[in-house]
Amino acid sequence: MRTRHFTILILSAILFFSCGGGKTKTHTLKDIEFTFEGPLFEGSNPAQYVVSVDLKSIFGSEFKEGMSVDRAILKKAEIFSEDTSGFSGISALVLSLASDNAELQMQELAVINPIKPDAKSAVLVPSSEAEASDFFNEKQFYLVLDATLAKDIESNLKLKGNFEFELGY
Repeated sequence: MRTRHFTILILSAILFFSCGGGKTKTHTLKDIEFTFEGPLFEGSNPAQYVVSVDLKSIFGSEFKEGMSVDRAILKKAEIFSEDTSGFSGISALVLSLASDNAELQMQELAVINPIKPDAKSAVLVPSSEAEASDFFNEKQFYLVLDATLAKDIESNLKLKGNFEFELGY
């Protein structure tokens, strides 16, 4: 009986220490600008922003040589319209990640559908299944914002975004 309790205690301790111990850091990408070059047509219209990854800058004094990101979850995504018409003509937004690395498939991170046309900002709903650590372990990746337009637009369209990631290392 005693050995059984001891075995359970040891297994519990192993489980506790193997699951914990990881650290997290919040990393925010602020005022990321997406320019959709006109003319734009009804339906899907993507724009992208190149994110250069510098783990030394992200983690600061906590950075250690050989460090990598083992978990990256999008916690918040908010898009702002710089145009006085707000999101008029935009019915949905989808935020994805892409990479030059052919082994990484495009990853959809967040979406909002529908968007209130008179709104000046839109808070996207992050996917509970999206995990982006592989992208943060690249030298760079692309934030791709796909705007679904309800009608054609002749001019350029500019949107800005703030994105908060929780990085585990």
